[in-house]
Amino acid sequence: MDQFLITFSGKKSKYKELQEHIKHLIITGVLPHHYKLPSIRKLANKLDVNPVTVVNCYKSLEREGYVYTISGGGTYVIADNNLANTNEDFTESSSPHNIKYDLSSSSPSPLFFPVKTFKNLLNEVLERDGGFAFNYQESEGYLPLRQSLQSLLTEYKIKVSHHYIHVITGGQQGLDVIAKTLLQEGDYVFTEEPCYPGAIATFSSRGAKVIGIPIREKGIDLVILEKELKKYKPKFIYVMPDFQSPTGYLYDQTHRKKLLELANKYSFTIVEDDHFADLNYSQIKLPPLKALDTNDNVIYIKSFSKVFMPGLRLALLVAPPLFNGPLQEAKQFSDISTSGFLQRTFDLYLRKGLWNEHVNKVKLIYQRRCQSMLSALERHFPSSIKFSKPQGGLAIWVQLPENLKAKEIQKFALTKGISITIGDDFFIQRKENFFRLSFTNLSEKEIEKPIKELATIIKNML
Repeated sequence: MDQFLITFSGKKSKYKELQEHIKHLIITGVLPHHYKLPSIRKLANKLDVNPVTVVNCYKSLEREGYVYTISGGGTYVIADNNLANTNEDFTESSSPHNIKYDLSSSSPSPLFFPVKTFKNLLNEVLERDGGFAFNYQESEGYLPLRQSLQSLLTEYKIKVSHHYIHVITGGQQGLDVIAKTLLQEGDYVFTEEPCYPGAIATFSSRGAKVIGIPIREKGIDLVILEKELKKYKPKFIYVMPDFQSPTGYLYDQTHRKKLLELANKYSFTIVEDDHFADLNYSQIKLPPLKALDTNDNVIYIKSFSKVFMPGLRLALLVAPPLFNGPLQEAKQFSDISTSGFLQRTFDLYLRKGLWNEHVNKVKLIYQRRCQSMLSALERHFPSSIKFSKPQGGLAIWVQLPENLKAKEIQKFALTKGISITIGDDFFIQRKENFFRLSFTNLSEKEIEKPIKELATIIKNML
C-alpha cells in the first residue's frame, strides 16, 4: 500500500490531490487493470485523513472512467485500452459491463419498484399542493408523514408520539446524526461483528474506538458482551436484531430482553437498525427492541430502502426524549430537511394502504429466491463450506475454510461473469474467508447456474 502514500501540499483539497495521485498510478501502469483499491477505511487510516476524503476521491475517479465499483465488493481499476497496458489478473469478461449474474448487490430489484403507482401519487401531490410541495419542511419531517409513521409503528408494537419521530434521508444519515450527537474522539462504540461497513466507517470517522462483539445465530454473544462492558464504557452499541447484515441472523426473544437488561445495568444506549424486519419469511415475528424498551435506552432507525425504492432515501428515526433535541439539531445541520416533495408522496402512499400491499408482494418473491439459493447451495457446495440459512433479509453469508480467501473466489468468479461481495470490510479486524451472496437480482431459475459455477471454483481450490 506504500504506493498510495502522498504528502498533501495544501494547494488543493485533499480528495483532489489524492485523486490526481491515484490517477497517475493508473495511467503509468503502477496499478494494473482490475486492481482492487484499498477499502475506504483502510486508506483513510493509512493517510490519516477523514474517510469522506477517500469516498470523494473514489467517486471522482469513477466519474472520470478510471475505476468501477461493485456494490459491496470494492473499487477496481477499469480495463481501458487508452490506459497503460499491463499484465492483467482478470480477463476482459470480468468488466462490470460483462457481469451476467449479480450476486453482490443487496438492493431490491428495480423490476418490482411500484413506479406507476408512485408516479400517479407524485402527480396527485402536485395537483393538491402545487408549489408548496417544494418548500423546505421542518427538519424533523413533514408533520402529516410523521403522524402516518406513528400509526405505522404501532403495527410493530412501537408506541411513540410523532414528536419523537424524525424523517431522515436514508438509514445512513441516521447513523451520521447519531455519531455527531453522541460521540467524541476516544469514545467507545460496540458493534456486532461482522457488521455493516458503513456503520464502522461512520463511527471511526468521529474518532471513536470501535469494538466488535461476535454475533451468533440467536443474537450477539452476551457472555463476551458483558465481559467487554466490564472493561469499557461504550457510548452506545449498534445492532441489527432482525436478519442482521451481513449474516441474516435473527435475535431470539431471550437475547433481545437480555440486551435491554444490560443497557439498564451498564447505562449505555442501544442503536437499533431495522432494515429487514419487513422481509420476514418465517412465522416468527418478534417485536423490535424499541417496542420492549421501557427505559428510553433505544434509538430506533427504520429504513424503507430495502423493501421500497432505495433511491428515494427515506427512513425514520425514533429518539428517546433525552436525545430528541440534539438529534433534530444535528439533522438540520446535515441537510436542513429531507425532500418535502418525496415526504408528501410517501405520506400519501402510506395513507392509501399501499405500503403493506407492496411489502406482501415483494416478500413472497424474495422468499422464493432465498429458498432457491439455499437449495442450490445445499446441492452444489462442498460440505466443508458453511453458510447461513436466513428466514428473512436479502442475502446469505458464506464461511470458507481458513486456508481459502474470498478474494481469490471473487477473482475467478468475475471471469465467469459472477459478482460476489467479499467479507473483509464487514470486520473490524480483517477476515478473508467470508463472502456474501445476494439473491435479489436473479430469478429462481437463474440462481442455479452461478451457484454451480461458484461451487466448481471452490472445489478446485480446496
